[in-house]
Amino acid sequence: MSERAVLTGMASQQAMLLVSVIGITNTVGRVVCGLVTSIPGANSLLINNVALTVCGASTILSNISSHTTYQFAYASVFGLSISCFASLRSIVIVDLVGLEKLTNAFGLLLLFQGVAAAIGAPLAGVFMDMTGNYDTSFYLSGGMILISGIMCYPLAAIKRWEQSKAKSQMPLMRSES
Repeated sequence: MSERAVLTGMASQQAMLLVSVIGITNTVGRVVCGLVTSIPGANSLLINNVALTVCGASTILSNISSHTTYQFAYASVFGLSISCFASLRSIVIVDLVGLEKLTNAFGLLLLFQGVAAAIGAPLAGVFMDMTGNYDTSFYLSGGMILISGIMCYPLAAIKRWEQSKAKSQMPLMRSES
């Protein structure tokens, strides 16, 4: 992010602060997200989905302006929104698959995140070499984050459908025994 800011004309000292802004807002966001989701009735999955959607959309739109204020605003929005995903991962997994399947589900999630992280940085470098700027990398990564947020919206309905399907099959399973 700081390299892109320097390429678009930001002073290198200011550009280095962008990463610090992400770190600070990420830390604050994790605490705030934890407090919000501890409120009875708070929907962790919905908060996670909205945060991913905002994060993806803001990343796609991050190159609208290279103005310093705009880039610091983007860094703040990114740090706050991605913090919700990081802090709610295990809670959302437990809500969706239950505590007994947390270890396996969390392991699979981290596997896919690791593969994405391993592929993402070199791919961003390839796009930089091909285009001479980081715009394509930000479009692609923002698009992936946005798609992941959108794909998660129906998860609560799918879980309810699976639970009702399991309940309706319970009498059949007992009568066969």
